[in-house]
Amino acid sequence: MSTEWVLLPVPEEDYAELKQIVERRQQQRGEVSHPLLEELRRDELVIDTIKRAAFGKHKVWPDSALERLAEESTLITQRFARAMDLCAQTPGRVFSTEEVSARLGISVNEWRSACRKIGAHLEKHYPEVPRLEHGPSAGKPMWPLVPISGRYLKVSDQLHVGITAEQAERWTSVRR
Repeated sequence: MSTEWVLLPVPEEDYAELKQIVERRQQQRGEVSHPLLEELRRDELVIDTIKRAAFGKHKVWPDSALERLAEESTLITQRFARAMDLCAQTPGRVFSTEEVSARLGISVNEWRSACRKIGAHLEKHYPEVPRLEHGPSAGKPMWPLVPISGRYLKVSDQLHVGITAEQAERWTSVRR
């Protein structure tokens, strides 16, 4: 069995202890205690870490806000609701702008327009949703989807969106 490695940011003061735990477990498995240099250069490690961090920071919306989003009739919310339906089929997967627009049967510009306008809509109509805690957008409403810039995923510079498992479960329940 070959070990698949992932990056895990840890506090510096915990590094030595966690390293020993991994080394011990790898020895018990009969595997090398550290990844090969070629394995560390793979972009997939970085991309996986970025995705896990983005999904890990996302907070679930209250059911009442999800219900309102599902019932709203504006183009913005209709497009987001349909994108959430798409993402909820495979929680944890990210979809590019091109994928979302193709699967929803709308133009790339229509999806981009919804993404540009959703922040102001949430600010005005969804005061109860979780707020972003860090970065230049701190204090702004958190989207119902997990957004990740394509430049961080080392792919085309499109916005990518996904949904957490818990948000997908709640969304699916609301949509029934």
